[in-house]
Amino acid sequence: MDRMQSIAPTERRRLAPLFTDHRHLRPNVDAVLQGYCGTAIANTGSDLRVAQLTLSVLTFLGGDPTHPVARHVAEQLSGGTTILVASEAWNALVRHVHGPRIISQPRVAFSAKSLELMHLRQFIAGVPVEYQVTQIDLALAQRLGNEVSVGLILPEVWASLEDFVARGVGFCALAGERIVCAATSAVRCENAIEIQINTTPSFRRLGLATAVGATLVAHCLEHGLEPNWDTDADNLPSQRLAQRLGYVPTSRYEWLVLPE
Repeated sequence: MDRMQSIAPTERRRLAPLFTDHRHLRPNVDAVLQGYCGTAIANTGSDLRVAQLTLSVLTFLGGDPTHPVARHVAEQLSGGTTILVASEAWNALVRHVHGPRIISQPRVAFSAKSLELMHLRQFIAGVPVEYQVTQIDLALAQRLGNEVSVGLILPEVWASLEDFVARGVGFCALAGERIVCAATSAVRCENAIEIQINTTPSFRRLGLATAVGATLVAHCLEHGLEPNWDTDADNLPSQRLAQRLGYVPTSRYEWLVLPE
């Protein structure tokens, strides 16, 4: 039976045909395929038929689920992994291998096609006067983990904070000198980002996430980046914010969670 081999970052674009059907969290898929972060493995030999991309806890399975090595790939998935598949056949294989351990986590994907700069700028102009929205530089990036969220800039995605400032993008709201809300690129590929927004609990419901999120989305549109938005199906605040900014919900899908 074929074995799996690690694919070097410079060689991963060869795997792209195996992930054509992966529409959800596409910036994550492309960031790995383009060699910026994560890991990739595929069956040995020159005829690449099955591959696995991993970025933090996310694992994307691609290729032919009927290939002999596909079951081996599914069996090697460890606890604490979130699995994304793009076909019913892959879904059935993962569920067959791991049975009732698999937990389905519903998600909602949004389209960015209806976003309008004029609409976004209304929110940017509406930030409360006592707050300042500014782009995140290295000094601010170094403070994010302590002041807003430790998960905004993941080391699995960014080689360093300097790497985030150089390749990624983010904006934050300051209350005086304190960071109270931040919108960042959770991941970045050549032409898109995945958006992540965090607000300090005591500063929620003030319109800060709307203003900071609008600033990030507008920046993306002005610089030729697609700002991808994806959220838990039960995260109604995130869904409402997305639609307020101009996103349109397009599909529901699921993450297959394999717990520890």
